[in-house]
Amino acid sequence: MPDLPNLFHGDNRLLWLLIGVCLAMVLTIEAVEAAVEGTWPHQRRPTRMLPRERSAHAIWGVVALLVLPGALLEILNLGVLVWRKLEHTQTQVLGSIFVGIGWGIFLLASSDRLPVRRYLATVGPVAPIALLGVLLFGDVLLLIAFLDIRPSVDEVRDAIPVLMAGRWLA
Repeated sequence: MPDLPNLFHGDNRLLWLLIGVCLAMVLTIEAVEAAVEGTWPHQRRPTRMLPRERSAHAIWGVVALLVLPGALLEILNLGVLVWRKLEHTQTQVLGSIFVGIGWGIFLLASSDRLPVRRYLATVGPVAPIALLGVLLFGDVLLLIAFLDIRPSVDEVRDAIPVLMAGRWLA
């Protein structure tokens, strides 16, 4: 039986970061759904919004849709780093910072309980447009970083039977 690496060691920070990002992704999917469709449609009708808030409402949907690829690219980068035991690059760090900032601001802006949402709504379309730029830049950096470290299809195909054999034969 092939030996599986002991990934759940306490000193493997990248693995714990990967687990945290995956958990945050689950919470973000609900926030994206709320931002695009609205959790309380009777409270977010465009007729009840201020004119500045109404003009920014559609842009927040695009911001929500840019958060998801950034989070997915972050998960892919971390997964490959953990799997292949690679060191992180500056492109990954910078892309992660930009995506993390955009991700965090989006989550704060999508929460109805925090005053950040009201503030960003009064700013108008400037806030989501700036956030679009930050997320787009972070997404591009993470995509470039992932394309540099991505494993080949054969490498992935060879790794899957090892995982499956260890799981089913134990």
